[in-house]
Amino acid sequence: MASASHCSFSNNGQFLANCGTDGKLKIWETSTNRLKQEFVPNLHLQSPCSSLGWIVVGTQHSSTSPWKKRRKKSMSEDAECKEIIAMGSTNGTITLYDISTSTISDQLLNGHSSSVTAVTWSPVAGLFTAAEDKHIVEWDLQEKAVKCKWKSGKGKVTSLAVLPEGKSLLSGERTIKWWDLETKQVIGTFTGHANQVNALCCAKINSETNYLISSANGDDFLSVWSLNEAQKDMVPVATLTLPDEALSFSVRTMKDSQIWILSVTRSGHAQLFKYQANGVSPKPIKPTLNVMVAAEAGQKESVQQIPIIVAELAEDGKMILAFGSFLGLTIEKVVPDFSDKVQCLVRNDQRKMKEKKEVNATKVKNPISDDAEYITAGAEESTAMKRSKSGKAAQLPFKLRLENLSLDTDASTSDGAATKGQSMSQLLAQALQSEDKTMLANALYIKKENVIKNTVAKLPVQLIIPLIKQLTKMLEGGKTYPSQIAVMWLKALVMTHAAQMISDPRIDDALAPIMSYIEGKAALLPDLIKLKGRVDLVVDQFSQRAEKSGKDITEECLLVYEDQDSSDEDIYTGKVESASESDNWDETSDRSFNNEEVENQKSNDDLSICSSD
Repeated sequence: MASASHCSFSNNGQFLANCGTDGKLKIWETSTNRLKQEFVPNLHLQSPCSSLGWIVVGTQHSSTSPWKKRRKKSMSEDAECKEIIAMGSTNGTITLYDISTSTISDQLLNGHSSSVTAVTWSPVAGLFTAAEDKHIVEWDLQEKAVKCKWKSGKGKVTSLAVLPEGKSLLSGERTIKWWDLETKQVIGTFTGHANQVNALCCAKINSETNYLISSANGDDFLSVWSLNEAQKDMVPVATLTLPDEALSFSVRTMKDSQIWILSVTRSGHAQLFKYQANGVSPKPIKPTLNVMVAAEAGQKESVQQIPIIVAELAEDGKMILAFGSFLGLTIEKVVPDFSDKVQCLVRNDQRKMKEKKEVNATKVKNPISDDAEYITAGAEESTAMKRSKSGKAAQLPFKLRLENLSLDTDASTSDGAATKGQSMSQLLAQALQSEDKTMLANALYIKKENVIKNTVAKLPVQLIIPLIKQLTKMLEGGKTYPSQIAVMWLKALVMTHAAQMISDPRIDDALAPIMSYIEGKAALLPDLIKLKGRVDLVVDQFSQRAEKSGKDITEECLLVYEDQDSSDEDIYTGKVESASESDNWDETSDRSFNNEEVENQKSNDDLSICSSD
């Protein structure tokens, strides 16, 4: 199986091993679906596991006695089937863990000087490892020493695969290199992935035809390469499309030269491909079957998906699916159903099943005695309830009860905080026992940390597990405000009752949903950080554009032309017109006056002439 994480099935599919970020090695048995072993390596925090792979080791012995010979032969056969886990660490050490004895059998030293990035094993060629020091090491498992070591190139190798005949090796960087193990020279180079190649797996068709399947970080497809010696194609012969990035995949050669590829994507689905090795496929190949797992839903609940973590193809063509979380893992062998394109498996959620069993076990009613006295927190001896003649307990005044349960009362007194915590602890205890939603909301939705601490300090230890279950429901709701409140309660609970929680055997099952929820949110953190960075870039660009658009345009112009105002032009034109009219009037008046003088002169001349006559 090719995997991009520290999780891998054994060569026969009998076991599943995972080494998490906490450094713990966990091994499940696939047939019984149970956690078989759990091992914490020495100095697991200083040099945690960086890569993981399965190998098979065994030695043969010779003896002169026929009986001893047969006995040694049977022992050697058992030894040949011994499964060993090879774990590469960040300090360059290879640790061999024997699952038959549950101990570390050997350690391979002096091979790498930095973190181990890839581990692969072949029954013919042996064990090979690669590290960040840009070297590939071939190990001698009998001598526990380096057999050969050579430089891989300029890039860091993150995946390795040995061809079935054991004569050549494939290493994945951004490109895939094909090495000859005898000469340690590159036979060919395959280019087609833009990112770092994280998984390689070979499929053998016959003695002369082999194919390689590869995946890379961030790619939503698998590439199929031909390893024919006569052809040596440098480009993929087929592309298998996926709905999301591939986390791991398994390859199995079936009848009629057909290759089955079972891939698990980041979305928690599994895609099964049937690739017929008959040349180059120009179009991308879609999955033949899409497998998903869903949880059983009640009448008022929504359908929830159970993510598939890793999958393996068995020799009989069945699918070995591991789904859920590593805190509550479920392994099941499923027969592919090709009658439809989607095969949905409805299974019980193990976390909810455990919660229901514990709730049914805790629903026990205690008998109430008539002679019991109910003491209210915050009430002094003088205000203690006394029984009346009828035998019933006298009730406290309503005002006093409200003050005891109020969260807004003045806590300046010496015992104010203690009184609040004690009253709230009683309210919380009643809400947890009755499971009333209104009471739970009033008791849990508190913003004051000191009140939460005092309430948790006064809470009975029997109610720790029910409180954790209610906080788990608040976290699984997916809303921000309830999640913040739940985190405050969990913090106070761990700081106050850590010793009690460690000693309780039920705490693992109670905290399993919270741990899986945190792991799921932590897996989304890198993508959210990338998204935040891109959003910040876009916002900065918009702000810069807004600043540019808001600037005065005259600051950037070399020449500015200001046209005259239309109002000034009208005033100026009006003055000119009025002046011209007055001038014309003067001229006409002068002309008329002159004409009158000429006529008068003429009339005088005529009169003078007449008088002379």
